[in-house]
Formats: sequence, C-alpha cells, structure tokens
Amino acid sequence: MKRLIVVLSMLGLAACGGHRADSVEATPAVADPKLDPAQLSFLRFGPVAQVPSPDIPNLTATIEFDEQHTARLSALVPGRVTELLVQVGDRVTADQPLIALESPEVRAAQAEYVRAQADLTLAQKGSARADRLLAANAMSEKDYLQAKEDAQKASADFERASAGLERLRVQPGDHTSRYVVRAPFAGTVVERKAMVGMEVGAETGDPLVVVSDLGRVRVVVRLPERELPMVRPGQAIAVHVDAYPQEFAGEVVTVGDVVEDATQTVPVRCSVPNPDHLLKPAMFARVTLKAASGLSLTMVPIEAVLSDGQRFQVIVHRADGQLEVRPVEVGAEAGQQVQILSGVGVGDEVVTQGALFAARALGQS
Repeated sequence: MKRLIVVLSMLGLAACGGHRADSVEATPAVADPKLDPAQLSFLRFGPVAQVPSPDIPNLTATIEFDEQHTARLSALVPGRVTELLVQVGDRVTADQPLIALESPEVRAAQAEYVRAQADLTLAQKGSARADRLLAANAMSEKDYLQAKEDAQKASADFERASAGLERLRVQPGDHTSRYVVRAPFAGTVVERKAMVGMEVGAETGDPLVVVSDLGRVRVVVRLPERELPMVRPGQAIAVHVDAYPQEFAGEVVTVGDVVEDATQTVPVRCSVPNPDHLLKPAMFARVTLKAASGLSLTMVPIEAVLSDGQRFQVIVHRADGQLEVRPVEVGAEAGQQVQILSGVGVGDEVVTQGALFAARALGQS
C-alpha cells in the first residue's frame, strides 16, 4: 500500500475537510469549480470494475513440521534409558522400537496382573459354588449376592490389570521390566534427546524423541491484513525455495484469526505434499497465493487512489461532467490495482491518470 501514499496536506484540498477514509458514509465534498477543457485533456477516466480475484505473489513464508503428522514421544512410566535404538535422520516404520527403558512400574504391572488373575479365578469358583448352594437352599440370598458381587469386582480388577499391560505393550507372563517407546506411524526421527542412563518419566518436559512424517509439511504464510479478502481455505498455492528451481503445489488449510502486532500480518497455514523430502522445516519460502475460484473484487487502478497513509480518496467523474473528490475505503492491493470496499461502486467513472493533477487543480480553483 506504500505505492498509494501521496501527501494530501500538500494539495490543500478543501474536499479533505478532516474526513477520514473510514467515515465514507458522510456526505462527500463536491468540488464546485470546473476544470477547463485544456485541463481535462490531461486526464484519463475509467470505470470502477468487478474483476476476478488475482494471484498474490511473493508472500514470505516458513516451512514447518505438519503437527498432525508429528509425534513428540515421552515415556508413559518412570524409568532409566538403557538402549537408543534409532538415530536422528533414521526412517522408521509404524510400531518400530525407538528407545528402551528399565522401569519398576512394568514389574509392578505384571505383579498386579498375576494377583488380579488369581483373585478372579477364586471369585469365579466362589460364584459357581454359590449357584449350587442356592439351588440346594443351603445359602442365604444375602451371601449369594455377596459372592456374585465379589466375582464382578474381581472381573473388573482383572480387566484393569490387563489394560495396564496392554498400555505398556507387555505380554502377560513376560517377566520383564523393559519398556519400549515405539513410533506411532511411519516417518523420520527428527529429534532425539534421550541418552543412555537418563532418568525419565511421564512428567519429563522435553520429548525423548520426535518422529515426523516429512512426506507432507506445513507452510506458514505471513499475509498482510489487507489481503485477507483474497484468501480462502482450500485455495491453491505455489511454493518456491532458494534451494530448488521447481515449484511445489499445496493448498490453504486455515486462515489465522489474530493479526500479529509486530508485522500486521495474519498467519495462513498451508499443507504441501513433500514426497521427496526436499522441503525442510525452518526453510524460508516465497509463496504465490493463487486466485480463489469464484471470488471477484471491486477494483480501480492504483494510480486512481490518493492517500496520506490514513485517508484514501478518488476523483469521480460524474454524469454531469463535474469532478468530485470522494473518500473511499480500500482493501487488498494486487499488482497495479487496489480493491475498493466502499465509497464508489461498480460502473462509477474515476480519474485513472492525472488524479494528482486534478486534485491540485480543484484545490487551487
């Protein structure tokens, strides 16, 4: 939008009158004096037009891990690291062991399973005995119900103990204290902070190992807030990086809801296939946001808009031949055109060449 800035204070426009561009509903100032034919001959006019949304080139972006395909893994139980089974950069398959630990909780889970299994066997025998005694009228109903309740509790305890072993990926009967951290999906080991002898636990802050499927990466585009009307989820993008000559295709996934104060940009997150792993997280990139299908904008040539950096105006050529200085609200800038959000409408004729000259002439008349 810097190309729009022309200092209106130098023009001495009576039409400004302290009006801001964001108060365009106010009655616009009309320049009563006319330009003579010689002055008008210096001007060129064009209509305000509805045009398809254009591409937005050369947006800055960074390559990041796709968090939906990245796992930051820690131990589910406290223990001591005994084996490092992978190195950074290794390709791994789903369920592949990554790190082994010795954990007393694994032993405790095994013991709990054995105890719960024995209690269940005993409770089931007691329940069967209660059935026989009740049928022979040799047991009170109260004792019978107690036996059934004991069997239900023992069954619940056994299921809980079995789930504990399943969570630790330990088979019943394995007399081991070994716990293994495994890859949840196929990918690449991109970080490993575990070291042999390290004491770890579920509360450990940093992950022991990070696995990411680099076959798809996230590209975060820093979109100027004025360009927001031109972006939609699902919109196609083209990514360029300095390392390679080719273009990488992707699409917009989400458009951020918060404008970053420091840059006045909005993060737009895009997904890009990366089958050859050429795009690396932390790379800088340049992105072209392809035109959104079916989206059209009200646009005028950029030379038609006068601005002091806060207010925006155009010179309207009315049907009666008069020129009128009219405040407008502008939006996205694309190439040599700028979007008009309010102030003029499609079909209105504006000065497209010589707007600064016309503004000066009107101000001096």
